[in-house]
Amino acid sequence: MKGVTLRKEAIVISSVAAGVLFGGPTLVLAHESPATSNKLNSYDYSQVVRYGHTGSYVSNIQKKLTSLTLYNGAIDGIFGKATEHSVKQFQQLHHLKVDGIVGKRTLTTLSAIQNEQKTYQLGDKNEEVKSFQTKLKALHYYTGHIDGIFGPLTLKAVQEYQEKNKLELSGTLNTATQIHLLSNRNKKGKTLTKIKVQNVQEINNNNIVVNAKNLLGSRYVWGGNTPSGFDCSGFIKYIFEKENILLPRTVNELWNYAKEVQKVGVGDLVFFETYKPGPSHVGVYIGNNQFIHASSSKGVTISNLSGPYWKERYLGAKKV
Repeated sequence: MKGVTLRKEAIVISSVAAGVLFGGPTLVLAHESPATSNKLNSYDYSQVVRYGHTGSYVSNIQKKLTSLTLYNGAIDGIFGKATEHSVKQFQQLHHLKVDGIVGKRTLTTLSAIQNEQKTYQLGDKNEEVKSFQTKLKALHYYTGHIDGIFGPLTLKAVQEYQEKNKLELSGTLNTATQIHLLSNRNKKGKTLTKIKVQNVQEINNNNIVVNAKNLLGSRYVWGGNTPSGFDCSGFIKYIFEKENILLPRTVNELWNYAKEVQKVGVGDLVFFETYKPGPSHVGVYIGNNQFIHASSSKGVTISNLSGPYWKERYLGAKKV
């Protein structure tokens, strides 16, 4: 196109992409440097990439989707129909707007999940295993203690879950199994007591907030999940468990598990991007533009969403 000059290291735009690009407000990652071409977290999160775009940025998105078993096409750097379909699958799994466009929300979620995802197997012991035990127990596959130890009972539960849901029978909490579990909303293996919608709303709007306020002043402890000390996600997990609602343990897992809402309501989870890309802090909205959370500097406290620190880091609200 006349008058348009691209730098040598810029992403090459195909004729198809040019028609899409210059016909609308799409932003092009035209100044991606070779030094950051393999680091998805290094990209400008204000950029948008969609059908018709080409280049190493697209290749990296394809690689991330492949590692999450959502894309099995060629890593060719061409954002075609197959890539768009995989992006839509990812968005649907993680309760994002399903438009096939990789914008800030989709990119931060994709980056956070891919960076933190790893396989857990027999003998492992950590908080992540505890979160998946909680999910498997809620779905009536796991019958043991929520202790974070990948033992024989956890192995049996994982194998049963994989068999029933036609996943690879690896006996490990691999990426495909983790994604399936996190996106599974009551696709149970056995009998699961149903909760009426009105009761869920009552829990969210009243009991959860009361539970949270009763803990005001509790101190902050990294990895803490009891009144003797909480971190932000441990605090959320504790106040919901008081109402027999079992949630994943980490902020990233909560972000993937909960359902996005257009307008925040009392009892909804509010997420922030603080010390790393993607969701890294969470609290509970209590009305009047306020939320309660476990702050690293103040412990369990109430803050304002419009405060300068929180406003610029706010990612959005989700409902359990």
